Amino acid sequence: MKFRFSKQCRNCILAGMILAMLFGCASVKEINVSQKYENSKSWFKEKWQAMGSKFSSSEDEEKSIKPHDQKPDYLVYETQWSYETLAGIAEWFTGDSENWKALAVANPKVKPKHIAAGSEILIPAKLIKNKDLPTEEFATKHRITNFEHQVKWSGETLALIAKWYTGHYGNWKTIARANPGLNPHRIAVGDVICVPPEMMKTRKPLPQKVVAKTLPGYFSHTVTQPDEKFTEIARWYTGDAENRATIAKANPDIDPEFLLVGNEIYIPSALLKTHRPMYSKSDQTPVAEPGNKSPEAVEPTSPAAKPKKIQLFGPKQFSER
Repeated sequence: MKFRFSKQCRNCILAGMILAMLFGCASVKEINVSQKYENSKSWFKEKWQAMGSKFSSSEDEEKSIKPHDQKPDYLVYETQWSYETLAGIAEWFTGDSENWKALAVANPKVKPKHIAAGSEILIPAKLIKNKDLPTEEFATKHRITNFEHQVKWSGETLALIAKWYTGHYGNWKTIARANPGLNPHRIAVGDVICVPPEMMKTRKPLPQKVVAKTLPGYFSHTVTQPDEKFTEIARWYTGDAENRATIAKANPDIDPEFLLVGNEIYIPSALLKTHRPMYSKSDQTPVAEPGNKSPEAVEPTSPAAKPKKIQLFGPKQFSER
């Protein structure tokens, strides 16, 4: 009996020891796995933070101006849009648009109002107040939009265009500089010419009538009767009353429904059939229409006075003929 009990006790103790060993090993293994997991977790976290700081720092550098490699006293800004100006750049980075003059000195090869996208602009570091890149909204508000004139009529010249839009013939040189790809001596129909907006006195298109006055074939009819009509004028000088609309288009400064005595109406040379005036200068009576051989037709007592040509200055329009 005693022997049996001792054997059972020994077996229980042995089983307990085995269980203790198994539990201890499992605990140690679990601790090691947990520790390894925590270590790997912290390692990934550190690497992620390092990568994030690296990417964020590079992104911040891209979104700000950078010091010049060879000139430490300057920072470099690379323009983003083709319509940026030195005045706008100066206002954004220095807080004062008048600092464009300092930028012009630092960038002698850059045109203050015509800067190509991707150009590097040097900005004195002592003037910098903002290092962030300008927004597109800001750049758009400060863009300079040139007025574009398209050459439509034979006889247009850069001097005449300057006179019409700016009020002075001599401004053709400034307009020529604003159009570096244009030869001012070889203007042809279809050319598009940019006119700086700060020079402009009017945005109304250059009328054919103004251009025609400079040509030798210019002809106009002066209204002498209070009841004259465009249809009568068209029928007389062109032989067809339907040309009324074309004549009206060539005289945009005149109301075709309300002609005034003294109005000068230009007749395009392509439509002109006769130079004989509608009314005789002596008694202001209607002259017979062209083609009618009525003996009652009254011939003008003196030839019509030749119109005065406008004296132009500057380059003349190129003619391919």
